[in-house]
Order: sequence, then structure tokens, then C-alpha cells
Amino acid sequence: MSPVRIVESAYVGVPETAAPPPGPIRFAAMEALWVVFPVALASSVFEDRKRLTRRTFTLDEGDIQRLKQRIVHLNESGGTPLPRPPSAFAAVVALAWTCFARCKSFSLDDDSFSLDDDVWLFFFADIRERLDPPVGAGYIGSCLTKCLARLPARELHGERALAVAASAVQDEINKMKEDPIAGWNFFSFDPMPSMDRLMNISGSSGFSAYQIADFGWGKPRRTEPIRMNTDGQVALMGSRDGRGVQALIPPI
Repeated sequence: MSPVRIVESAYVGVPETAAPPPGPIRFAAMEALWVVFPVALASSVFEDRKRLTRRTFTLDEGDIQRLKQRIVHLNESGGTPLPRPPSAFAAVVALAWTCFARCKSFSLDDDSFSLDDDVWLFFFADIRERLDPPVGAGYIGSCLTKCLARLPARELHGERALAVAASAVQDEINKMKEDPIAGWNFFSFDPMPSMDRLMNISGSSGFSAYQIADFGWGKPRRTEPIRMNTDGQVALMGSRDGRGVQALIPPI
């Protein structure tokens, strides 16, 4: 005898007044890029683990100071001085953005682009201290808004590329300060950026990863994010000594 026996079965009819089944879920273009199903997620993780060629650059305090001075000099020589000197974040991001644009423009791959195309820069900003009323001191979650800048690739190739890029970063930060919640809809982009011409910045030059990872027996010798393996992604964090910036860049 089969070990499985059907004892009783019944049919339940659905009344005609029942609500119709919901329609298929529709995602916006940006949302669709982030919707990952379990099987696809496992495949994505496996593929990323096969691409472990990355470069980590550490800019010490002196490097950052010279980079800031270079940006200030370029702006002054161009007749458009900055309202204030660039922050470490703006300076390092400007350097990464110009390098990204130049490498991609001269790339022999299919995802290269011309000097007439726009190049995009995306990064998050913490606004918990900029809301009115402010976020309570007991809140431990995230409170982020998006910042999206774009410039023609040609401007990121010129002699004043660093200055132009730093100004664009500062402009987006100033917009965020004026209206912190304007970018809360992360999936609303107008116009929609081209993903092969988008640089995504995660973390911050002020993120103290080494200090956070000190569990009582000293700071780790090396700290790196393990999921930043995709073209166009750059991860920033404070350096081990707390005075510089560590930038992790995957192959372009």
C-alpha cells in the first residue's frame, strides 16, 4: 500500500463577488535593476567572487591637502573660485570621477562612450541632522538621500577637469542642504542615467571603519568592503590612522 493516502478532499467555490486577482507587479526602470530573485542573487554572488581584481588606494593627509590646493588653484586660474575650499570627500570623489571618465572614454570595450556623452555621479548623503524636526538621538537606522551629478565627458577630460568635477559635487551637496528630502525617492531619476556611464560612490571619507571594527584588541590591519566588485563602484572610508582616505576601485 502506498504510504500516502488521501483521507478526504473538498472543493471550495469562490463567490463571484470576490475581488479579482491582482495584476502583475510593474517596476520602474531603476527599480527593475535592484529587484533580485533568490536564484539570480546566488548567481550574482558567484559571478562577483570570480572578479576579485580590485585596487585599493590610500591617500594620506598630505596627498589630500595637495589635491585640495590643486583644485583651488584650477578654479582661481579659470576665474571661477569656489565659495569655499573643497572637503576631503569632494576632492577625492572629483579625482575618482575624472579618472573614471577618462578610462571609459578610451576603453576598447563595448561600454565605452564618446566625449559628447554625459557622465553621471551618484552618492548618498546623511541628512539626519538636517531634518526639521531633527531625528531623535535614539534613532539608530539610516537616514539618507540621493545626490546625482552629471557633466559632459569632455569637461572631465580638460585641464580644469578636477575643478569642474569638484564644483559639481559641491553643487549637489548644496542642493541637498537646501532641501534635504528632495531626493528621498531613490528610484525617481529624470532623466534616467545610463548605467555604463554612472559612477556610484558608497561610504564616505569620514566613515571610520577601522575604529568601528576595534572590538577591544586593536584596529584591524586592513578593512575592505567585499561587495564592491562592479564596474563604476567606488567605496570610500577613512584610513587606518584616521587622517587619510582609503578608496577601493574595481577594474574599469
